[in-house]
Amino acid sequence: MKDSLQNEWVWITGASSGIGKQLSVDYYNRGANVLLSSRNTNELKKIAIENSFDSKRFSVESIDLSKYEGIDSIISKWVKKYGLPKIVIHNGGVSQRSLAIDTKLNTIKTLLDVNFMGAVAITLSLLPKIQNKKQVSFVVISSVAGKIGAPLRTGYSAAKFAISGFFQALRAETERYGIRVTIIYPGFIKTNISKNALVGDGSKNEKMDSVILNGISVESCSEQIIRAVESGKREVIIAGIKEKFGLFLQTFFPSIFFKMIQKAKVQ
Repeated sequence: MKDSLQNEWVWITGASSGIGKQLSVDYYNRGANVLLSSRNTNELKKIAIENSFDSKRFSVESIDLSKYEGIDSIISKWVKKYGLPKIVIHNGGVSQRSLAIDTKLNTIKTLLDVNFMGAVAITLSLLPKIQNKKQVSFVVISSVAGKIGAPLRTGYSAAKFAISGFFQALRAETERYGIRVTIIYPGFIKTNISKNALVGDGSKNEKMDSVILNGISVESCSEQIIRAVESGKREVIIAGIKEKFGLFLQTFFPSIFFKMIQKAKVQ
């Protein structure tokens, strides 16, 4: 796989921290050129410096996924500058920590824009450019919350259900043409996702969930994602025993699952 990534670009949104940051380092170490994108370009530059990236093999670009109506022009510039990517990783996103009754409509809109619409806008911009020209993999970081609607995650779950549905349908339309889609469903991963999560009024939560603090390491998560892409898997769940047990109950014992999820510790 390392040889196949030589001189190829891997584009990563939300690359300034967490899973995106680790994927940036790991794909670079596998021989790929990495395009690091997020709103925080200073953090992206720090990643490159801290990991001694060769200036010829990485680039930093600013993108705000919530401003998706202007993304087409950004993607056109990137394609002109770097060529078509080998892998596009839709990792940028923001979570939620608020009950529906306490959440403003605009906060729900932000969650949908960042977690869903931004990725869709990038993809729709790229599709006409890559159709019948190059095999490209879209790697979509959804969430176990995209399979299970959990308390305090109404808007976040809605966005993650949406992105999973969109890319499942896209896969059915395009896989025959060499466009691959791998959807990742992480559970509790040890990142700052809960600290950066939005509360009802749209401000940051600024608290670390205990379940996140004790979650799977980003190193392990990144390795599993890369292996899934290399092996051509369409979907993979990266989660602990509790999350996987919840998914099992939801499928085979939905009544028991519902009673459990009402009382589940999700912080």
